[in-house]
Amino acid sequence: MANGVENLNFSKKQILSANTLLPLGLVFTICAGVVWISNELGEIRYKLDQLDQKMEDRWTQRDMENWALKLQLANPNLNIPKD
Repeated sequence: MANGVENLNFSKKQILSANTLLPLGLVFTICAGVVWISNELGEIRYKLDQLDQKMEDRWTQRDMENWALKLQLANPNLNIPKD
């Protein structure tokens, strides 16, 4: 019976060994890289959204001229300089 118990103990496999640590480390590294890249892309998207918002809020030369023209049309007695 002692031999039967010994055979059962030898038939058990180790879950963590030198052969499994490398693949586990590789999987962990890949997962960490994916999370890092995701965070970086999120920051880039945030910065692009800020730039896009600033572009929408621009007050261009054309906008100023249109505003002055509308002001002059709405108030004909008001003297608005050309330049």
